[in-house]
Amino acid sequence: MSTEGTVCSIIVRQPISRWQVLIKDHHEGYISWEEYLENQRILARNQTNGEGTVLSGPAREGIALLQGLLLCGKCGHRMTIRYRGNGGIYPIYQCNWSKREGLSATSCLSFRCDLADEPVAKRILEVLQPDQMRIAVQACEELERRDEAVDNQWQMRIQRADYEAQLAQRRYEEVDPSNRLVAATLERRWNDALVNLEQTREECEASRRKHKLILGAEQKSKILQLAEDLPRLWNAPSTKHKDRKRIARLLLKDITVEKDSESRILTLHIRWHGGVLEDMEIALPPKAADKLRYAPETIETIRRLAHSMLDAQIADALNEKGQRSATNKPFTALMIRAIRYKYRIPRARLKEEEELTVGQIAGRFDVSSWVVHNWIRRGYLKARRVTPSSPYWITLDVATEAELRRRASRSRKPSTAAEERSGKRNL
Repeated sequence: MSTEGTVCSIIVRQPISRWQVLIKDHHEGYISWEEYLENQRILARNQTNGEGTVLSGPAREGIALLQGLLLCGKCGHRMTIRYRGNGGIYPIYQCNWSKREGLSATSCLSFRCDLADEPVAKRILEVLQPDQMRIAVQACEELERRDEAVDNQWQMRIQRADYEAQLAQRRYEEVDPSNRLVAATLERRWNDALVNLEQTREECEASRRKHKLILGAEQKSKILQLAEDLPRLWNAPSTKHKDRKRIARLLLKDITVEKDSESRILTLHIRWHGGVLEDMEIALPPKAADKLRYAPETIETIRRLAHSMLDAQIADALNEKGQRSATNKPFTALMIRAIRYKYRIPRARLKEEEELTVGQIAGRFDVSSWVVHNWIRRGYLKARRVTPSSPYWITLDVATEAELRRRASRSRKPSTAAEERSGKRNL
């Protein structure tokens, strides 16, 4: 019994560097070979599923300046943008990778775009100031001098290789053709010298393309002029958001973001092109509930003033110091009363030691509180009150006490229940 085999073919795509055969322009193509390579580079740069291309991607429309440059400080993945509000005018940066993968119930972090965009844009303009650009131009000139020194070394290597190739050629031409063994050896040495010369020239050209930096006097002048006009161009209404993003990408490589919810601090670890690292701390705005919550210092101030001042006096004292309420309004007596009620701050009792209350007078003469208030209205008792709604504080001397006892004994009437309740309310 025989079984027929199955032939399986597998195609494995290899990079260009591993191609064994490459024949350019063998067939007429739709695009040139250079355009094909440029398209491949663009596609590789826009790929986002690789470790080295996690932040790649072209600058796009939208008001978020740092789009495609932020990395989450918790999971290390790229942060995305979410547009909220009517027409998407309130963008926020957020990282939902852990939530999307089912590893967390909440997002890693999120914050408003303007909190990070404005400080970073300000820092970019500071870096691109004329003084800084002048220093950068001087650094470029120093690099040019180094490139010239390196180029001189390459020229010396090329001259050495050319001399060896010419020397091998003369030796080959001077040999006796009948001596085939020696001629073959000299020919091989001549070929090796030519190959070495060609390789040296190619390495020199590659080094020039990679490191060569030449700025003419006109280019340096344009760079300094651009540095002076850049703030105006950056803030101009005609400048597109995409152009600002392109400028930012020329300077910034990536930014790792960390958020401390307790201290309300947003930390940006900025990595500039060239390897320079910089940290920037940004204070996050308070939450909506915290905006309406008074600071502990304000509460302690009100608690301290409440020992000797009334609500209206406390409000006037705070307004004189320039302090404002949680809603940025002047303090009033009603606000102070509400704060005292919420934080259980007792009101001031500005009563002298020798002064008595209405309840104490009523108990001493065995009358109702209504009678005491009637004595005060008739002027039989000396009483004072700080505000119209504050309680009475009564001063009682010996003569007044004797007169009130006589009146209480002469016209004593049993107090009704309504009078007793009225007296309790007035205590």
